Amino acid sequence: MRMEINPSYEHMRDFIVALPERFDHEGTLIYDDRNIIKKFDVAGETVVVKRYRRPLFVQRVAYTFFRKGKARRAYHNAARLLQLGVSTPVNIAYLETRSNGLLEYGYLVTGVDDNPPIRDRLEGPKPFDRRLAEAFAGYAVQLHEKGVLHDDLNCSNVQFDDRGEEGFAFSVIDINRMHFTEGWPPLEECLENITRFTYKEDLFDLVAKTYIKLRGMGQAELDLLYKVKRRHNASRVRKKRMKQVKRWLRGR
Repeated sequence: MRMEINPSYEHMRDFIVALPERFDHEGTLIYDDRNIIKKFDVAGETVVVKRYRRPLFVQRVAYTFFRKGKARRAYHNAARLLQLGVSTPVNIAYLETRSNGLLEYGYLVTGVDDNPPIRDRLEGPKPFDRRLAEAFAGYAVQLHEKGVLHDDLNCSNVQFDDRGEEGFAFSVIDINRMHFTEGWPPLEECLENITRFTYKEDLFDLVAKTYIKLRGMGQAELDLLYKVKRRHNASRVRKKRMKQVKRWLRGR
């Protein structure tokens, strides 16, 4: 078993060590799909525990010997984000279990952020919230300026707090896939990064134009962003078709 605990939460050690035995039959279920997320009360504090699904055999080998597992990456990414002044639930601990010498499950323990995702106001059935969309574009600029590239920057992984005339405060979740640069990342990496958050054309158009404007750029960069977006959308369509073919083949 591999484990790391934030020194500020050493008082939760007994709970964290016992997670593999307690997780299945304790806690309040929040999410159950590929991964499972639950809330627990620990010594008068509420924490969130995410158990990542058991990797495939090849992935288990890779995560054991060649690269960090998802829980471990998310724990360290949270620490880096908080150091940079980017809001995300505080990293409390990660724990990895092993079976036959290979990684089996990863557990990530964090603080709680009950703010809603921007998806609720940007991708719902009603006209999207233009004020929030423009604020999100500004937030993306701030992330990139700090050298932060969240590799799954979609509308479900950015949460917001509407503070009225003071504007919006944002935070990010699901942070096991991200990377950091010293200063601004290369422009095309930044543009690729913000193509992921939506497939609504009108919403993307507003965010794209606001992002380019806030960065002091012009039509050439905006045209490049649309080019990157078209390429990203085409790749997504190909991946969807491949998945459909695989399902069809399995059903034969």
